[in-house]
Amino acid sequence: MNELFWSEKFKIRAYEVDIHGLAYLQTIFNYLQEVASNHAAALKADKENLKRLNYTWVLSRAHIHLNSYPRWHQTVQIDTWPSKKETYYGLRDFEILLNDTVIGRATTSWMMIDFSQRKPVKLPDFLNGVEYSEKGRALIDSFPRLPLAENIEAEAEFSVRFGDLDVNRHVNSGHYFTWALEAVPVEIRKKYHVVDFQINYRAEALFGDIIRSQIEIRKRKAEITILHRLIRKKDQKELCRALSLWQPFQS
Repeated sequence: MNELFWSEKFKIRAYEVDIHGLAYLQTIFNYLQEVASNHAAALKADKENLKRLNYTWVLSRAHIHLNSYPRWHQTVQIDTWPSKKETYYGLRDFEILLNDTVIGRATTSWMMIDFSQRKPVKLPDFLNGVEYSEKGRALIDSFPRLPLAENIEAEAEFSVRFGDLDVNRHVNSGHYFTWALEAVPVEIRKKYHVVDFQINYRAEALFGDIIRSQIEIRKRKAEITILHRLIRKKDQKELCRALSLWQPFQS
């Protein structure tokens, strides 16, 4: 197998599913993070191997599309590969499979930063050629700016806990998924599920920050589109924007 292609399997655990017995969106995203990290380590391009440069990876954008969700006890396979290298961004794509059938696709954009200065740097030359061109993009997305939620219809508030932090000492990007969705009204979450989710990370959240999750809801026939934003309460700094597309559960 080409070293630029990586695959792992995950069995869905009881604590990773929602009231419908389906994997949370964050569960799927956590798997994507795990395989991305493991593959980067195999390619000697992970955080440990970047220590000598004082660099680390941070996620800038993510886009996940799901045709269906895996259930408790089922086993999913996550395939991943680096799809493109740009000056400041490395793109990594994914396929999500259940019983050898693709049930979802994702694409992500990663930025490398100088860990001490918290500033982006150009991707090092040793990453030249680290692109699996045979697979290409799982999802075609040029990552344009996401629309801003302005007509706020609901919100939720959180305090960043110590347990929300990752090895970079800021909030792990997976928690943003949960926080963004937590502001969605219960009546929507009981009857609809997310089929497409896009997120743009704009600033980091740190221990003790108070975070507000705000949404704007746009309905169109049977589908619902929700614009999300997370802001830091003390200075109103926008931490991320997101856009989710919801469809009714099939009876």
